[in-house]
Amino acid sequence: MRLSVTFYLVAMCFVIFDLEAVYLFAWAVAARELGWAGYAEVLVFVGVLVAALAYLWRRGALDWGPGAGRPIPPQA
Repeated sequence: MRLSVTFYLVAMCFVIFDLEAVYLFAWAVAARELGWAGYAEVLVFVGVLVAALAYLWRRGALDWGPGAGRPIPPQA
């Protein structure tokens, strides 16, 4: 059975989201013991995730609808 690339992209995003949730849940359980250093580390973690999401969004990797075939504008 052949599946489209969109299926695999959605599946990969789902797995990544699950891993993020596991890491954030583990941090939330141990937040009091980790103190401010742990808080700073989770902010860096979430910041990297948000930056990656913004990059993918800007590049059009999250466009799955009918008009998703538009070309990517050149980088200046």
